[in-house]
Amino acid sequence: MADHAAYYDQVAELYDTVVQLDFDIPFFLEEAQHAGGQVLELMSGSGRVSLRLIEAGIPLTCVDFSAGLLAILQRKLDARGLCAELHHMDVRDLALGCAFDMIFIPFHSFPEVLDLEDEQRVLRRVAEHLADGGRFICTLHNPPVRLQAVDRPYELWLERPLPDGAGTVMLWGVQQYDAKREIVTVQEFFEVYDPANVMRARHRVQLQFRVLTCDQFEAMAADAGFAVEALYGNYDRSNFDPAASPFMIYLLRRT
Repeated sequence: MADHAAYYDQVAELYDTVVQLDFDIPFFLEEAQHAGGQVLELMSGSGRVSLRLIEAGIPLTCVDFSAGLLAILQRKLDARGLCAELHHMDVRDLALGCAFDMIFIPFHSFPEVLDLEDEQRVLRRVAEHLADGGRFICTLHNPPVRLQAVDRPYELWLERPLPDGAGTVMLWGVQQYDAKREIVTVQEFFEVYDPANVMRARHRVQLQFRVLTCDQFEAMAADAGFAVEALYGNYDRSNFDPAASPFMIYLLRRT
């Protein structure tokens, strides 16, 4: 986890340029409005989802272990005259002293915890912070579909303009799967070019995540005191298809 914090801190200023997805935001916004109370977002990053919920009036608390990403979220809030409670904290040590009506982990980030015992520990911490009748939403990749993208040659993943005409960022990468450890290692190379197309910086970073099956996750969730209320295969609430769904979106309640 410490290595992952260093990864995100190193690329924090480039993160919003390369990650511009919004397909999941309507889902989380609807769920947060339905919760009708305090909402906790874990592994919130620079606020890709958070900002939209806060703008909609959701009372949101955000937790992330990257100080760099949280600083960017705070700048966004300040620029918009908004406020939210931000905590620089490792989710394995979650201790906020209050309960929430909804807790969620977006962007399939939970498996970045890597160690199975640590993942179990996170689920127990979440259960401790969930109010009676509250719901926990955990998003995961579906292994058969996600693993189709690994063990390919090193390639260019995207090229995007930097804000204010400052140049361009190119993201190259390669992914390798260790089946014995059930771990995917992602090697990423960020190249930053100025407007004259001269490279000004190159960052090599590594990210890892565990490939979790339904059976593995549901066993851990049950041990932490959760029951599965729903399992979706995508953010349109479609039924989960083990062979074809891109995601496993779990809605859990405490037993």
